[in-house]
Amino acid sequence: MTPSQRLMTDIDRRLARGVVAGTAAGLLFLLANMWFAVGQGMPAAAPLYDISTIFHFADKPDPTPENAVVGLVTHLTLAAGFGVLLALLTPLLRSRAALWGGGLAFGLALYLVNFQILGRVAFEWFQVGPNQTFELFAHAAYGLLLVPFLLGFAGAERRELSTSGAPATAARV
Repeated sequence: MTPSQRLMTDIDRRLARGVVAGTAAGLLFLLANMWFAVGQGMPAAAPLYDISTIFHFADKPDPTPENAVVGLVTHLTLAAGFGVLLALLTPLLRSRAALWGGGLAFGLALYLVNFQILGRVAFEWFQVGPNQTFELFAHAAYGLLLVPFLLGFAGAERRELSTSGAPATAARV
């Protein structure tokens, strides 16, 4: 296998792993948000209504069954996309420890961009609706939940495997 073929195979594997990681972590993230909403006296579907405002560019959530589905699809699509983004960045990280730190930093960066930047500019509801402390914690946890799916793609680990005679695609997971 040529180096460029190996690189393309690795990219394909990272993309696929990122989609799976993002979707799985996104579902756990969503369950945590639903649990928190119920604990605050709101319906479990409240986070889905909140997220549907992104799709509709609405000023506030509209609690309809349609918007629950729109919120679910929007959330899972974004979660999968964010998982792919971190998966593409993993070769830049030198070790497993760096990957764990990168996952945490990635989750915190998502919170900052989504809530503190986009929330202030385009989605005002995300400044007044969701609990900011909980969202900060949940986004950090999301970034960490991505990491187990991406172990074996960190930069140093990939180089060790390719120089030890083992195939580069035999990364441990």
